[in-house]
Amino acid sequence: MTPQSRLDTSMRETPSLIGSDKVEGAAVYRSNGDKVGTVERVMIDKVSGKVAYAVMSFGGFMGIGQLLSVAAEASDV
Repeated sequence: MTPQSRLDTSMRETPSLIGSDKVEGAAVYRSNGDKVGTVERVMIDKVSGKVAYAVMSFGGFMGIGQLLSVAAEASDV
């Protein structure tokens, strides 16, 4: 068995990586500190393995009238 095949799959974060379950549901803030929404999901490029963009929800009340938005680049998140 190689070291990679024995990775601890319960690990959710390292100094350079974060698990998608920790990102999904996270609050998103403007640079001035105002909350603007929540990360609904991250979309990962199958070829490069990099995050292509994030889908964010904002507005509404208890899921009613809630809008979805797409961050154009992962660096915008």
